[in-house]
Amino acid sequence: MELKGRVVLVTGGATGLGREVSLDLAKSGMSVAVNYSRSEQDANETVEAIQALGGTAMAIRADVSSSAEVNDMIGAIIEKFGRLDAVVANAGTTVFRSFDDIDGVTEEDWDRIMAVNVKGAWLTAKAAAPYMKKQGAGRIVITTSVAGIRPRGSSLPYSVSKAAAIHLTKGLAKGLGPEILVNAIAPGLLDTRWTRGHSQKTIDSFIESSPLHSLPTLADNARQIKALIETDSMTGAIVVIDSGSTL
Repeated sequence: MELKGRVVLVTGGATGLGREVSLDLAKSGMSVAVNYSRSEQDANETVEAIQALGGTAMAIRADVSSSAEVNDMIGAIIEKFGRLDAVVANAGTTVFRSFDDIDGVTEEDWDRIMAVNVKGAWLTAKAAAPYMKKQGAGRIVITTSVAGIRPRGSSLPYSVSKAAAIHLTKGLAKGLGPEILVNAIAPGLLDTRWTRGHSQKTIDSFIESSPLHSLPTLADNARQIKALIETDSMTGAIVVIDSGSTL
């Protein structure tokens, strides 16, 4: 897919990896809808940064776990830009609990993590797909995690949600082809605000155990997402970007 002149929605696009992706895709000529749930100021700043680069962007609020809000968001994007070519389902949430702290995870924690990390990606894909089908082409990229490949990460429900997101990616790829290609990235521990929820010991252990002795970079992840939007030959793929930590 040629990126210039196309339109992309990045959920959770205001901060961290989402911001990096939004800026990178804007530099490639895409108009970017920067979704946020609570980070309005960050979303506006991301839009301003894109506009400063000469790009086109809009900030749009929606809780991706709500079908009504997601449908309204997709409708607003179509109304403004007239099309939607790609979705980066990047919105996510977690809690920080060790895997042996079963009682430390509340039912509310579990439901919220599943609602955002799994249901949110599904709802966004479901709402965008009819427009992409009508256009004859579309791309969906889901942000999963190495925590979905092996039980690790910030908490048990987070790990389970990312495993589900991996299976969701494969299922959507099967169901939405041939017009819509669906792929995912599975980052390792990234240097974002979420990293601060981990102990320094956890961060150091990740770095020391990975063959590259480093954290994966936001820029590398953003480049892979862009490549998965550009591709015409990959669907159902999970691209692991983890400095080799899962070897």
